Amino acid sequence: MRLDGVHIAGVGVCLPGVMDTREAAGRGVPGAAEAVESGWTGVAVAGERPAPEMAAEAAQQALARSAHGPADIAVLMYASILPHGPEGWPPQTYVQRRVVGGTIPAVEIRQQCNGMLGGVELAACFLTAHDRLAALVTGADNFGTPMFDRWRYAAAAGTNRTSITGDAGAALVLSRKGGFARLCAVGSMSVPWLEDLFRSGIPLFPPEPTLGRIPDVGARFADYRRRDPAAFAAAKDALSRARAELARRTLDEAGVTADQITRVTHVFAGARPYVEGVLTPLGIDASRGMLEFGRRLGHLGTCDPVVALDHLVATGGVVPGDHVLMLSNGGASLACAVVEITGRPAWLTAPPRTAGAAR
Repeated sequence: MRLDGVHIAGVGVCLPGVMDTREAAGRGVPGAAEAVESGWTGVAVAGERPAPEMAAEAAQQALARSAHGPADIAVLMYASILPHGPEGWPPQTYVQRRVVGGTIPAVEIRQQCNGMLGGVELAACFLTAHDRLAALVTGADNFGTPMFDRWRYAAAAGTNRTSITGDAGAALVLSRKGGFARLCAVGSMSVPWLEDLFRSGIPLFPPEPTLGRIPDVGARFADYRRRDPAAFAAAKDALSRARAELARRTLDEAGVTADQITRVTHVFAGARPYVEGVLTPLGIDASRGMLEFGRRLGHLGTCDPVVALDHLVATGGVVPGDHVLMLSNGGASLACAVVEITGRPAWLTAPPRTAGAAR
């Protein structure tokens, strides 16, 4: 979907301290040695800090960096993966109450790692359909719960590679007024038959979290592969083709070629083959991705693309005139955005903060 007059006015990030994976492996942390072998150098760990608090901090920073006040925000999107508090409690309204107040609609989005970019599309549609001024898109997760193993949640079936998860909060302010970047186009799609891959071997009732069992996505993949190796290979191929199709379509809608893309934000991974698998089909070299930055933080759930954008802007990795391709996928859902950097953000008049630096 091509967009006209929708800008990114503010970006905010809440990153906790980073744990060195080699140090963790040296202390005998289960799964840390496999993480080092898979290319991970660090992981952001929030301790007992609640995810909604990180989302609220990031949202406050994004709003402060924008030219907008709370009264300008017409809708709030909140992306999450894990449960964020008491059962039945609405975390999106917690962020609303802390940051903007009022009675605007606040929506929680559950598209796994795709949530924030999916929220960007929904927020942009809301602003254009209702002719409103600004929207706030937020997301966060703390994977340090007793019911989640950040080190071993998704070991790749049949390989020695593993994914690890880091904790973070992130936020964007979308604006019809202006900003430091222009949202040229945004799109999304789903590959619904892949849902079987993400539940293989797990009954739908009772829900897994109620059984006191730690989720193991890698085990589900392995089960699917054992049952039907051909279908497993076809599923991986279908995801790759869908991601490339969506990216090409969104680039075409934006009127931007792959050669004009300066950097690409994507799901953080520890290994180069993943980044190459995402970018090579588009004719984009892996060096334009975020491999080195991402693998020192862990996969930040739904926050990867926004944390990466913040880092690129803050460190001068992109400057006015550059284009950024933002990609994400989670489960069977995918999203893509093409962003043009149009100005130097006012907050960079102060010494820039490096988003990924350990603190």
